[in-house]
Amino acid sequence: MASGAANLLFVAPAVALFGGFVLFPLASAVYYAFTVWNGFSPPQWVGFANFQRAFADLTHLFAYVHVTLYILGTLVFEVAFGLMMAVLLNSDRRGFGVMRGMFFSPMVLSMTAAGVLWAFVLDYRTGLLNATLRAIGLDAFAQPWLSQSSTALFAIMIVSGWKFSGLYMVIFFAALRRIPRSIYEAARLDGAGPFAQFFSITLPLLRQNLLVCILLAVTGGFAGFDLFFILTNGGPFGATEVPATWIIKQAFDQNQLGYGTALTVILAVVVMSVAIAYLHFSERAHVTRY
Repeated sequence: MASGAANLLFVAPAVALFGGFVLFPLASAVYYAFTVWNGFSPPQWVGFANFQRAFADLTHLFAYVHVTLYILGTLVFEVAFGLMMAVLLNSDRRGFGVMRGMFFSPMVLSMTAAGVLWAFVLDYRTGLLNATLRAIGLDAFAQPWLSQSSTALFAIMIVSGWKFSGLYMVIFFAALRRIPRSIYEAARLDGAGPFAQFFSITLPLLRQNLLVCILLAVTGGFAGFDLFFILTNGGPFGATEVPATWIIKQAFDQNQLGYGTALTVILAVVVMSVAIAYLHFSERAHVTRY
């Protein structure tokens, strides 16, 4: 009994912190999701009205379409490109370490700094990209990258890839270093070229790392806010509106904290469901394969 009481005494601070900073805010969020509340006056219970409104809100629904496209873009510009760079720079040759450092360097910048930097680069009138295109005689390719619906979301994908692909490169590079070089030497002796080695050796041995990176990209994509807010703030005409930006606008710009909390609960359920489904199917595929 004394031992059990001592164990409870040691666990109590952690339980108190978890309850105060995780369980209580979570329960409060669920409660406020069923109310009309502006953050000042007492909340009024409205049942499922906020959720009914959310599923009839076309801007909210299209925000999930936009974030899905953004996530697909991050899988290419962040995960796939990071993997490619890790493979290409997986060498001890002179200068390759510096190149890896330069490729990783955007991760050092804050999201705000990266967004401001790229807002300057992509500006239609004075931006570095359009100025370069005009300087080399390609005026026809100069675009208002962040001000037209057809290019704004793609531009954000590119910026996100520039910012985060270095992170995935480091993850894959560390995994590549654990693969014995003798495997590649044996494959070369058997006549396997670089592509055959990549698909027969590298990719299968990086499978677990790839699954983790995809999960990070997907869940991080749903939580994407900084770049969207700084570069376009959901514009033009809602073309880059994502769940996080729409939640902020409803909760703080419109003072509809009850509705904004309901949107947050929906986003949390969506992200959790996607993560659980992804882990379940990836584990099943792993078991089936082996």
